[in-house]
Amino acid sequence: MMKTLSALLLAGLVLLASAAEAEKPKLWIASGLSGGSYRSVYATNLATLMRDYHTLHQTSSGSGQNLDFLADRKVDVAFSQADVYAARLASDPARYGNLLVIGKLANECVYIAHRKGGPVKDLKGLGDTVDGRPARVAVGAAGGGMSGTWSYLTTLDPNLSGAEAVSEGGTLALNQLAVGAFDAAGWVTDPANLDHKMLRAVMANDAVVLMSLNDPELVSALPDGTRIYNTRTVKLSDSWPTPKIQTICTSALMLTRKDAKPALIDKLADLLSLYLDRIVGHK
Repeated sequence: MMKTLSALLLAGLVLLASAAEAEKPKLWIASGLSGGSYRSVYATNLATLMRDYHTLHQTSSGSGQNLDFLADRKVDVAFSQADVYAARLASDPARYGNLLVIGKLANECVYIAHRKGGPVKDLKGLGDTVDGRPARVAVGAAGGGMSGTWSYLTTLDPNLSGAEAVSEGGTLALNQLAVGAFDAAGWVTDPANLDHKMLRAVMANDAVVLMSLNDPELVSALPDGTRIYNTRTVKLSDSWPTPKIQTICTSALMLTRKDAKPALIDKLADLLSLYLDRIVGHK
């Protein structure tokens, strides 16, 4: 009898918990690809803090698609690089003008790998011809962060528009870079995320190496004074001696829509202000 009562009580508690969860408002987060900072760090940690919501994750190719989902009302919260957001807003203010920046999460830095001993060793080399052809750079899927960053970089340094941008990404792009299919492969991520799979793959591959990005043209201010990029020296691992490179960084932003419920806007703003370290996973 006691076992039966215990089982019934447990079943009742499960039903109550399920009912309580079902009553929570749904919160869709555009959170990028698995293994990246947006999905594996920011979205996961934000979901933990949003206890009053039933959070759901919308997989995407990255910043650009996140903004598209948010503008099209398919999600409630999105993460994006500041450079991609600036480019989207400038190109189509009617579509993206209703987006609301809650605030900055962390730095997002550009990483571009090249082949050791290959014809391209720096950013300038990507704008030059290689054996009579354009240099080929893997920038990931259209709508992803690096794809948007590359497009924006070509507006700052028109010489880069001579390169052929290929929609290939991930560790496959690095493997293909190592055997000569590409001249460079890039991605964008939080420099504190030393566990990022692309960075780990470069550090484990003796055939590829990261290039320094320190062109002053890329960090000059826009006419309105906005500075999209800044130059930073970032470490590549916790080993000793610590390997480092100089690169350009933008910011990762959290966004919702201006017409979102005031309670959601206030909640996101409070969490970003009071629990930023918990969201971005920094100690």
